[in-house]
Amino acid sequence: MRTALLCITISVLALFQINCSQNSENTEAVAQINSYYMSVGDFKEDLKSLSLYRPQSVKTYEGRLNALNDILEKEILLQEAQNLNLDKDERFRKTIENYWKQTLLIMLIEKKAKEISDEIFVYDNEVQAYYKALKETNPDIGPLAEVKPEIKRIIRSQKETAKMREWIEDVKGKTYIKINEDVLKKINLE
Repeated sequence: MRTALLCITISVLALFQINCSQNSENTEAVAQINSYYMSVGDFKEDLKSLSLYRPQSVKTYEGRLNALNDILEKEILLQEAQNLNLDKDERFRKTIENYWKQTLLIMLIEKKAKEISDEIFVYDNEVQAYYKALKETNPDIGPLAEVKPEIKRIIRSQKETAKMREWIEDVKGKTYIKINEDVLKKINLE
């Protein structure tokens, strides 16, 4: 399973690299390290990331040259790690698999959260009812006009959370799940 996942990931990355290299900005190389060619597009992406932390450092030729040297050093070390077959190490593959799973989950949750957020509305009568209940427990709360935006945010958040939980339960309900209680009881981490 892990080997198949790794092969699929490598294939997708290879296809992505082929597609990217067809772009005119990606055909001209800024540098070459052994058989790896760093395209202008790849270098610009790295510079964009760097400019978030050190914006002045990428504006001059010297700054870009220093950034390029740092990137090349990293690539040289990556190639050395591959030469030592560290990329075939089980720990490395497990880390990649965990990263892949986490990224996929994040993308799914973000996609569903956006869908849910677009469907959620907070009505004035809900805000007023929430304010009334809040006023009963906290008489010192400010006037509705002052706290209305925060109340709307709270109600929206509650509705989004409930809708997300409902969606997760729906997905779980459509999934076959079997727990082997006997095996579960035998598991001991000590």
